[in-house]
Amino acid sequence: MYGYPYLHKPVQTNIHTEKTTHEKVRIHYFANKILNRIDMKILLNPEYENLRPFIERLADASPVVTGETIYDGRNRTEIFETSGVKVAVKSYNRMTAFNLMIYGTLRKSKAMRAYEHARKLHRAGIDTPEEIAAVEVRRRGMMRRCIFVSLYSDYLPLRPVTERFTNNERDKAVLDALAKFLAKLHMAGILHNDLNIDNILYKETVAQDGTAGYRFQLIDTNRMTFGRRLSVYRRMDNLRRLSCNVPAYLYILGKYAEAMNTDTEYILLKGTLKRFLFEWRKRTEHKIKSIAKER
Repeated sequence: MYGYPYLHKPVQTNIHTEKTTHEKVRIHYFANKILNRIDMKILLNPEYENLRPFIERLADASPVVTGETIYDGRNRTEIFETSGVKVAVKSYNRMTAFNLMIYGTLRKSKAMRAYEHARKLHRAGIDTPEEIAAVEVRRRGMMRRCIFVSLYSDYLPLRPVTERFTNNERDKAVLDALAKFLAKLHMAGILHNDLNIDNILYKETVAQDGTAGYRFQLIDTNRMTFGRRLSVYRRMDNLRRLSCNVPAYLYILGKYAEAMNTDTEYILLKGTLKRFLFEWRKRTEHKIKSIAKER
């Protein structure tokens, strides 16, 4: 055919280019949505469903939700009053990069474990503040923070008792009851793996005949072991963590041996050796860290 060949060339369009650009925009949008996605998981005690709006605000870190801070260290504990209920909120905020990756994938978060352990303790007849909720907040699939909510406890700290018990018969009675409580805990096959004296609270009770008694609660329950038959070795390894002064520690060991109906001298010997090695290791680790910081 004669004529002008350029008249027969197909018209060039940028349809392919526009399609590619559109696909890139979509991919970028969904990738950004996935990478910046914030996932929230709430485990709520059905008996406290009325507190769900408050729990959700906690999870969102809403600035309108502020409480009274009673502890602010590696973790933070705050007291709130909402819907006529006084609650304690423990936030596990400061986690290592390693923990950020493994929590929620290879291992349950501290908040979830605290919630589940509280339920197990109650079933075993061991007192702990009633669990209300556990919250996990993730970003990009990694744990950013987790929160455990329980009822506020009006039980008292036990440390002042251990510091003055030699001069007070009432305080000795408290430690007598504490030893029985610890024996009951171990007889149930339960280990609190952070059994320092600050994680045990107590309250005085009065029977109808006027005699005094004492009840105890465990707190900071995210590190626990259940359902094991405990040897003397495991029990003493657990009791060595009681961070009270030596006279109080030895007194508790003696009363613990009586409650377990076992040889007191043997328990005192094993418990003392365990405590010595535990304290020596802690001091050694502290010195090594201090030297490393100086360098």
